[in-house]
Amino acid sequence: MENEMQEPQRGRSRKKAEAAVAEKTPKSAKAIKRRRFIIMAVLEVFVLLAIFAYAYLLKQYSKIQRPVFEVKNVENTELTTDDIAKMKGYWNIAAFGVDSRDSSVGRGNNADVIMIVSINRENGEIRIASVFRDSYLSLANGNYNKINQAYAVGGPELAVKALNQNLDLNITDYVTFNWKAVATGINILGGVDIDLTQPEFKYINSYITETVKGTKIGSVQLTHAGMNHLDGIQAVAYARLRYMDNDYTRTERQRRVLELCVQKAKQADPATLSNLAGNLLSMVATSLTWDDGMSLATNVKKYSIVETIGFPMDRREINMGFKGACVIPNTLEKNVKDLHTFLFGGEEYTVSNQVQEIDNHIASDIARYRGRSEERKYKAKMREYNEGEETSAARKRNSNTEEETTRRSRSETEGGSSASSKSTREESESGSTRETSAEATDSRGNVITGPGAKNSSAARESSSAAESGAVRESSRAAGESSAARETTTVAETGAQVTTREATAAAAPSETNGPAVNEE
Repeated sequence: MENEMQEPQRGRSRKKAEAAVAEKTPKSAKAIKRRRFIIMAVLEVFVLLAIFAYAYLLKQYSKIQRPVFEVKNVENTELTTDDIAKMKGYWNIAAFGVDSRDSSVGRGNNADVIMIVSINRENGEIRIASVFRDSYLSLANGNYNKINQAYAVGGPELAVKALNQNLDLNITDYVTFNWKAVATGINILGGVDIDLTQPEFKYINSYITETVKGTKIGSVQLTHAGMNHLDGIQAVAYARLRYMDNDYTRTERQRRVLELCVQKAKQADPATLSNLAGNLLSMVATSLTWDDGMSLATNVKKYSIVETIGFPMDRREINMGFKGACVIPNTLEKNVKDLHTFLFGGEEYTVSNQVQEIDNHIASDIARYRGRSEERKYKAKMREYNEGEETSAARKRNSNTEEETTRRSRSETEGGSSASSKSTREESESGSTRETSAEATDSRGNVITGPGAKNSSAARESSSAAESGAVRESSRAAGESSAARETTTVAETGAQVTTREATAAAAPSETNGPAVNEE
């Protein structure tokens, strides 16, 4: 009876459970559909944002100024296959900063900033060489003047061509910016921290005022020396300072600002980098492609500036008539060799005939503006450097010859000693044999010493004499080797003295000749 009563109850419980499941199933399906809808909506938003961002960057990319720049017109045809091979694996870019009051970045503007940025593609190391704007070099159009005029005369194409010809490089990419672009970029990155000296603080506020007027970007003046957090305008003003020292130190400040910007970019998030690219693309002129820009952006964390210098490293200043005070390399050949060692390392570089011709032309121009005395000084520097290179090579050859002579002498000495020792041992063994054969015994078994014993003693004496002779022969050979080395050293010293005397005889007096003005 109880079983019959429990059976209907179980049926009712099962029906209630099934009804509950039936009620929950539609709600669960609705929730799933709702979640799917939300996910799809979010994905569509992200896709649309990506499309809009890409379209925005593409629009900005189309705004990049593209002055005339044909790679075939700037390539350096004077370089050998080996020269090109030494630069393989490095991405060399010429960076120009023009002092334009508007947004122009093409010809007609002097390049106040000239940098060679060399990127090691394998490890991301960057080396930067600032070429001093007043360096007296070939403009690659038949004229010689301050190198910053190459950009004003022929834009980036002539400027890159001039760098390649003067420095034995093969740069085919460039970026040109003005101060407004630099200030904007630094503001987007959040500014930079720089420790100002008292002389720098004395002049920086006047530069801030001038930069605000030129770029139409707001800023404020600084109140103290020491550590300051600089915005874009203030950082540009810092990079333009030169009245308290010179242009050489100014390029150091420029490279310092660039290093800080690279560090900031490495720490920036993707949104900041996208904002940076979007705003700067329309403010620069460059030969870089979209792929080049994406490569730089995606690998920014890999890059690091490891070393910077100013070019020419060995220099002096000469007033070149109406061309003004110019920076003269001492000499171009020497500085180009040092530059290649700095950028690419490896073995010592041999400059092209083109660089040697430019070097000779600089010497002739010095004579036109400063007189023959200055020309003789410059050519004496060239001779001194070349003779120094030849002396160094000769010293290396003499050292190799000396080592070879010593090695051969030692080998011969050891060979002679070995032969003498061998002969001595053979004689000794022969004597010993004769002694043994001459020995006899009496009835008691005692050894009777006969003529063989005397022969053995004589053999021992002969052996001792032979060994002494071998030692004397070895000492004599070593003495001859030492004398040979002394003779080589004396000859080398004599050659150096002769070189110094010849240089002193060729050096001109310190009195400059009359200045000859081309006009």
